[in-house]
Amino acid sequence: MKSSVRKFTFLFVILFPALASAQGSGVLRLNFNQCVTMALRENGQILASVQDIEVSKAKRIEAHPNFIPVIKYQHRIAPVPEDTDNASGSFFDGDISVFNNFKVEVGSAVSTFGKIKTAQELAELGIDAAELKSQRSADETILKIYQVYQGILLARDLKALGKQAHDALQGKINELEKDSVHDQLQILRLKVAIYEVERKLEEANKKEELALSGLKLLIGVDHDAPVDLMDVDLKQVSYKVLSLNAYVDKAHQYLPEYKLLATGIEALEKKLKLEKLNYAPNLGMGGFFDIGRAPNIRGSSSDEDSFNNPFNFTKAGIGFELKGELDFVKTRAKVKQAQAELNKSLLEKKTAFQALDLDIEKSYLDLREAETLLTQAIEAKKAARQMVFLTKSNMDIGIGEKKDYLEAIQSYLIFQGRELEAIFNYNLAVYSLKRKIGELIPKNTMKS
Repeated sequence: MKSSVRKFTFLFVILFPALASAQGSGVLRLNFNQCVTMALRENGQILASVQDIEVSKAKRIEAHPNFIPVIKYQHRIAPVPEDTDNASGSFFDGDISVFNNFKVEVGSAVSTFGKIKTAQELAELGIDAAELKSQRSADETILKIYQVYQGILLARDLKALGKQAHDALQGKINELEKDSVHDQLQILRLKVAIYEVERKLEEANKKEELALSGLKLLIGVDHDAPVDLMDVDLKQVSYKVLSLNAYVDKAHQYLPEYKLLATGIEALEKKLKLEKLNYAPNLGMGGFFDIGRAPNIRGSSSDEDSFNNPFNFTKAGIGFELKGELDFVKTRAKVKQAQAELNKSLLEKKTAFQALDLDIEKSYLDLREAETLLTQAIEAKKAARQMVFLTKSNMDIGIGEKKDYLEAIQSYLIFQGRELEAIFNYNLAVYSLKRKIGELIPKNTMKS
């Protein structure tokens, strides 16, 4: 579990110099790796999960006294009657003295018959669980960063494609309007297409702005901070797909969700053991020193050597204490409750494991589907490009119509956009699966 914390610390140390160099200009331009570095340092959710680890460590210290003695001290000061034989009369007549008392008690556990050891083991499991949750939080945040980072690139590429389509359509409208005989129907069709392109451009602008704001939130910078991406266009990640069984095996070894289930079961077993140990007593050793002084005390118990002197005394002692509570009904009820909780978790564990395996399978099938759709989108774009070439050639030699050529151009632009969306979906599918096998840490795996 501690390796996950070291892994993110190592990543920050490796990537920080590159991050610093990216701040040379007024706009902070970041690649994906640098966004991850900033998130590990500034993201509130990740930092909060790290504090959860510190809380668990503090609980371990609380459960791990190392037999260090507990020291209690007490100091009292009060007015007292000087005449102990006539205490009330002396006090209300103003015949009083000042009593000072200081007491120190020191105690240490000798044996708890396994209770402290079990509590320590339970606290260690709490630390393990906190570290696993922190690891899960970091992974989820990094995946979100990748999603918005890729979303910004997709929006910008679609905007560029939309502007290209808008310019092409407007050019054709201008060209048709110059003809002596206007094809008014064709011009109207092109104008309708321009309106649709403008609508798509507005959508892309909105998505880009929201995604950039989301990225700033994830990496922990102000909303108004001048942040931009270092990458300029969307590219397909290079990734070799493994078998489903390989992903399931890797996920079992890495995924925090699996380990949290096992840790939870182990913690409930320790809790049950601890409840059973409540039947056993605690053996402790301790001592005390108690001194009290009040001047001018008189009466039959005023002798300082008298054990019964209430205001002038010196006492000390050392000894052992065997202490316990045999509340059979209460303890048996707690043991049964802990056993029932353990049995419930054992029954749920199998279903939870199967659900996690099913989620791995879904991510794997999503990747396979995205891979197929991307291949189809690439082939469709190639076919659309060939159609543009053929209709242009036919028009140049006089056997084709402008209408066919314009429709071919529109189809080609549409399939370009679908290819970009397919690349986006494929990249997300890859990283969603990589998140489940512990390979989310960014590497230079982009195709040129």
